Amino acid sequence: MPIEFVASLAGVDEEDCLVAAVGERDDGTGRALIFQAGDEPPGAQDVQLGMDTYCLSTECQGAAYGCIRELSIDGDRMRVVVSEDALADLGLEDAEIIVKLAADPQTLATFREYLARILTYGRLDARPAVLRL
Repeated sequence: MPIEFVASLAGVDEEDCLVAAVGERDDGTGRALIFQAGDEPPGAQDVQLGMDTYCLSTECQGAAYGCIRELSIDGDRMRVVVSEDALADLGLEDAEIIVKLAADPQTLATFREYLARILTYGRLDARPAVLRL
């Protein structure tokens, strides 16, 4: 059964790294997906540690690098499919996540722009096989 939630909150940041996030509630409770990537090309240490790609984090502080197999946004619906081997690291019980995006259109446009930059960061083999924004 896919994980489903309504994201009333979406935002971006690029102070320390590129970040695009959606969350269920303004107070920080509930489900959340945080997509992150460096703002500089990956260094030798990043490559050595397998951190030479984007990172996905969840509300339970779980994190995995290069784990998204598919991500598509169709209207106000975002579908994310992560690799099965990342489920434990992310604290998820299912690989498919469906998010109804309830933020305002301008915020969502900016979210999509950042998401495109984040998910194409780093090594090619870690990029989602399906990416429709």
